Amino acid sequence: MFKERFTMAVTYLSAALLGAVTGVLIVSSVFNMYALLGFPVIGAIIKVGIVGAFLIVICAVVIEFINWLIVEPYRNHKRLEADVKRETEGPAE
Repeated sequence: MFKERFTMAVTYLSAALLGAVTGVLIVSSVFNMYALLGFPVIGAIIKVGIVGAFLIVICAVVIEFINWLIVEPYRNHKRLEADVKRETEGPAE
């Protein structure tokens, strides 16, 4: 459990760092970006990249929401059932 949560935390931190660096690069080159959008191919590549990044973030949020809404309560329910079963069986011989 610790390993999963640690991996998730490191992944989110690295994604946030990557997003911050990307944001700084985009903001610092706004004028260059505006000039590059004048070229049809480069503009399309930049727009596809932005939409792709947005879709990846939305998918990650949806997966985490489903995990929070369905998976975690189900695991907790199964854990409680196993605890009750262990208590009613008595000590193992």
